[in-house]
Amino acid sequence: MKFWATLSKVLGYIWLVLAGLFILVGTIGVWMKDGFTGVQELLSPFNLINWIVMVVTLAPGIGLLMLAGKLQSKLHAGK
Repeated sequence: MKFWATLSKVLGYIWLVLAGLFILVGTIGVWMKDGFTGVQELLSPFNLINWIVMVVTLAPGIGLLMLAGKLQSKLHAGK
């Protein structure tokens, strides 16, 4: 069980880093194409589709970290 907890934690962090880089590269691309106004429109709180896509992109990494925490707690509770 310790292996799965560690694997989930590592994969969760890898996913979050790659997703964060993906979002950053996309934001930089918008900046290069449309300038600061484009970035403002992209990150506007009224741009719900963008926020939903970002949450969906980050959700697997967060889920893996939560799974790792549950597996660790099961591991410590079993001792």
